[in-house]
Amino acid sequence: MSRLPIRVVKVGGSLLNLPDLAERLQEWLAEQSPAHHVLVAGGGALVEQVRQWHKLRPLNDEAAHWMCVDLMTVTAQMLHDWLPEIPLVEDDRLLCQRVGERGSTIFATADWLRHSEPSLPGRTLPANWDVTSDAIAARLAIVFSVDELVLLKSALPAGDFEVRKLAEIGYLDPMMVRLASELPPTRLVNFRALPHQATKLQGTS
Repeated sequence: MSRLPIRVVKVGGSLLNLPDLAERLQEWLAEQSPAHHVLVAGGGALVEQVRQWHKLRPLNDEAAHWMCVDLMTVTAQMLHDWLPEIPLVEDDRLLCQRVGERGSTIFATADWLRHSEPSLPGRTLPANWDVTSDAIAARLAIVFSVDELVLLKSALPAGDFEVRKLAEIGYLDPMMVRLASELPPTRLVNFRALPHQATKLQGTS
């Protein structure tokens, strides 16, 4: 029996203020090819507030990183509240069990990042500002050997879709450049546009 494909979907934090986000996600997930969808919520305005505090009075990079990671648990819980039919999981062992079945899972990554990710093969994530939810979703996609990574964004970049250039303009975080050679096929989606606009991230498999 063939393995069910796995698709990691990063729900950009900038999308959390869309009043119909839940309905859009339900429709979009239903339109995708069969796979188990692992949803990772970005930090959104909560993480941006930490960035503002950091500008006013610099925080220790590692401390700020874990503050932001913990806030992603809050946004994952929000996403689950809006989509109660999709289970929220914080244990990567349970996630491993779920991805073999059709459906979706919202994954809060904090415990996995603290306790499992540092010992997994490949390029591990540093605890600093170079890492945002894009790189966290990407690292998850790499270690789970998923079939596709999808980054749901509020816009598509103009012109070039190569990882390094997108990091240079701040569209992707710097860590994405270091992960690029390990990434599965990666799709960028403008989730604010209707119909949704999408393109492949260049430099991925």
